[in-house]
Amino acid sequence: MQLHPVDKTLYQHRYKRVAIGLAASLAILSLSFSTVLIALFGSSEAGSNTVLNALGVALGVAVLITALRKLRHTPYFEEVAYVWRLKQELNQITRRMRKIKAAAEQGDATAMLVLGFSYAGSEQLWQLDDNTLVMEDLRGWQAELDALKQRFEVETSIKDYRRDLLKRYS
Repeated sequence: MQLHPVDKTLYQHRYKRVAIGLAASLAILSLSFSTVLIALFGSSEAGSNTVLNALGVALGVAVLITALRKLRHTPYFEEVAYVWRLKQELNQITRRMRKIKAAAEQGDATAMLVLGFSYAGSEQLWQLDDNTLVMEDLRGWQAELDALKQRFEVETSIKDYRRDLLKRYS
């Protein structure tokens, strides 16, 4: 995955619309499926249609997942899908962070590359989501990484990051 610039205003606008659309669609689909299932297979006893209601929700979720898989490649979803992929990538790194940091402290250039990508990606993500509370911590972590790179005379470029580099730290 490569980082690329995202128009913050456009992203936030589209993200809000997508989130509201998903919530409304899930409610409508779940109620519709549940109503049809209860009409076809329901019982007149109070509380006995819980399974059918749950099945209605599950069907609504399945329809939305199918729709999202098709829509995520459209231009309208570009920014939202990019941020979603970035969050997944950063989550993969975070799961291995202890091992990655330990390797970086031993001079592992690949670990330093992964940390650099993680910090740059986190900064972009936090700015897009207006989550700047820990930005000072991030700058400190970046300074520590810069010191390690200088100490071990390592040059890295986040453009060289690939997910398969994480296999070394599983």
